[in-house]
Amino acid sequence: MTESATAQPPRDPVVLRRLHHRNMLIVCSLVVVLALTLETRTDQRVEFSWLRGVPMPETCASRSLFDVECPGCGLTRSFIAIASGNFSNAFQLNRTGWLLALGLLIQFPYRLYLLYHIRTRGLPEPGANWLKLAFSWALIVALIGNWALKILGI
Repeated sequence: MTESATAQPPRDPVVLRRLHHRNMLIVCSLVVVLALTLETRTDQRVEFSWLRGVPMPETCASRSLFDVECPGCGLTRSFIAIASGNFSNAFQLNRTGWLLALGLLIQFPYRLYLLYHIRTRGLPEPGANWLKLAFSWALIVALIGNWALKILGI
């Protein structure tokens, strides 16, 4: 085989960005659908509302292996509580759940706008990179800060 026959053509950056934004929309949609179709049992395990009696397996390796909560512990249950309108319970499960849920919901208009922008105007995408980084780091700091407060008993 010749080298040209095995070499793959470079991927178009416009196509790659569109795929990225589309995939992010799919992931966000799945999270919303799961939050709406899951429920928390009295033993704090999670199950599908249409498949009662069959809880989901424990997903936190830190809690399963070491009996120590991680920064994300309680987020699934917090999202479920938010989806059912129980905001006080959501805050008790994970104080940053509402913030991450808001960040998730913001993704829908943001990603749709970027897809529209790429289709009509191409690259580069609008928006300051520092703002995207600041938003991401703010969520990470909030998660870790909440975890530290929980460890301290606050």
